[in-house]
Amino acid sequence: PDSTSGPSPEKPTRFQLDHDMEGRSHQSILEEFRGILQGLLHGCLYGAKIRAPHAAVMTFLFAKGLTFEAKIRRIGWMTFSHSKNLGLFVFFYKSFLWAFRSMLKLPKDACTLSAGGIAGALVFGEKNSVNTQINLYVCSRVAMALGNVLAKRSPSLDKIDNKYRIWAGVSWALVMYLFAQQRGHMQKSLVSSMKYLYEDSEVWGTSLSKLF
Repeated sequence: PDSTSGPSPEKPTRFQLDHDMEGRSHQSILEEFRGILQGLLHGCLYGAKIRAPHAAVMTFLFAKGLTFEAKIRRIGWMTFSHSKNLGLFVFFYKSFLWAFRSMLKLPKDACTLSAGGIAGALVFGEKNSVNTQINLYVCSRVAMALGNVLAKRSPSLDKIDNKYRIWAGVSWALVMYLFAQQRGHMQKSLVSSMKYLYEDSEVWGTSLSKLF
């Protein structure tokens, strides 16, 4: 053997290997925790970004009978509620996702569905105006996405021409029927808008007075 070569490196002991694995495990947990906290921050910031201008426009245009101070309080409450709830949803969703994945070892799809369902029920399960708007927004996007998935997976549906036009026609047929026959079960803001469009327009000279 070559006498100039140094001693062969020693193999790491089991204690050293366990220590390195524990260090990597702690680092992974810290990264997960950091991601959860940053998700909370992103949810709060994004919720405030999209709710504040919308709340301001809708309040000053349609909230009749409120003082200026009351309108400002309303805008602040809606912005805070949206910001808080969206931040909490991201926080709980990412927390549950990590727990189900790392502790319960559930399949990926089961983790996603369970975490989303539990977090959604916890955060958006209280019935109020802000949560209703958010839930309706999500529900409509989910319905459209599921329709696209179904069409792609079903060759017979995928070959239908003008699918979007058919979907639009069915949606408007149902909303007009509900307005005419079952408006008590519809959202009040939608009923108010449709009343202005289809009933107030029957009375001459009320276009601007009814609008504002």
